[in-house]
Amino acid sequence: MPKHCLTGEEFSQAELLSLLNLADTLRAEKIRNGGVSTRKDLAGRTLITLFEKPSLRTHVSFTVAIQELGGYAVESYSSNRKQEEPEDIARVLAGYGHLIMLRTFEQKTVERMAAHSPIPVINGLSDTHHPCQVFADLLTLKQKLGSLKGATLAYVGDGNNILHSLLLLCPFLGVNVHYACPPGFLPDAEITRRAKSRAAEGGGSIQYFVNAKDACQGAHAIYTDVWTSMGFEKEEAAREAAFAGFQVNSDLYSVAAPNASLMHCMPMVKGKEISEEMAAHPNAVFFRQSENRLHAQKALMLSLGVQ
Repeated sequence: MPKHCLTGEEFSQAELLSLLNLADTLRAEKIRNGGVSTRKDLAGRTLITLFEKPSLRTHVSFTVAIQELGGYAVESYSSNRKQEEPEDIARVLAGYGHLIMLRTFEQKTVERMAAHSPIPVINGLSDTHHPCQVFADLLTLKQKLGSLKGATLAYVGDGNNILHSLLLLCPFLGVNVHYACPPGFLPDAEITRRAKSRAAEGGGSIQYFVNAKDACQGAHAIYTDVWTSMGFEKEEAAREAAFAGFQVNSDLYSVAAPNASLMHCMPMVKGKEISEEMAAHPNAVFFRQSENRLHAQKALMLSLGVQ
C-alpha cells in the first residue's frame, strides 16, 4: 500500500525529524548551487495537482518542488472538470502519474481518494488540516531556534485547519503550544484530544488560554492566521466582532521572549489579525515560512517512497 499524507499523523517522530533534516539539506544544496537544483531523484515521475480552492503558495511550491527533483507537474482545477467521485478520480489519475496532491474543502474528500489510490495522496489543504504548511513551519522554527524541544509557540486566532495541524504535529516533536481563540472558535474537540495524547508521547504540551496576551507570555514564536478562511466569507462581519482582542500587535509581542519570531501562513490581512507594525517587524518570518514550503514538500515527496 502507498504511504499517504492526510494529516501528518502518518509519520513517526523519527520520520518527521528525518523529513525536516532532509528539507534543510535540500535547501542548503540549492543555496550552494547558486539557487539551482541539480537533483534527479524523481526523474520521469509525474505529480498531479488538483485544486478545488484558489492557490498561490501550494500551487507554485509543489510545481517547483517536483521540477527541482527532476519530475513533472500536471494541474487540474475543479472549474475545468466534471463532477466525479473521489474514488474514481484517484484510480484514473493513478494510470497517468506517480503522486496526487489535492487542495480541497472537506477532509473526507482526500480520505476517500487515498482509500482507493494505488499511488501516494498528499493533502495540500482541507478545511480541517494543513499538514504541508506545518511541515514548513516546523522547519522554520528549527532553523530559527536550533532545536524544537522545549520551544514555546503561541497561536492567536481562529481554531482552524492551521491550529489543528500545529496541535497534532508540533507537541509531537517536543514543542509547547499555547493557543488563544474566542469562544465559539475553538479547535475541534476530537482533534484536540488526539493532539494531547500525541503531545504526551512527544514531550511537548498543549495549553488553552482565554486571554491572548497570557498565551504569548514567554513564547519563542507567535503565530496567527486570517480570521475568515476560505469558505467562511459569509461570517466575516460576525467573526471580526468576535476576534476583537485577538490581534497580534505590539502589546502581545511585548510579553513574548526576546527576539520572538512572528509567523503567519499567508495571505494576511494587515490591520486585522496582525497589526501593520507587526507585519513589517524585522522578526517576522512569513517569507521564510513560504519558501520552506518548497523545501519541506520536496522532502515530503521523497519520503513517500514514490515508485
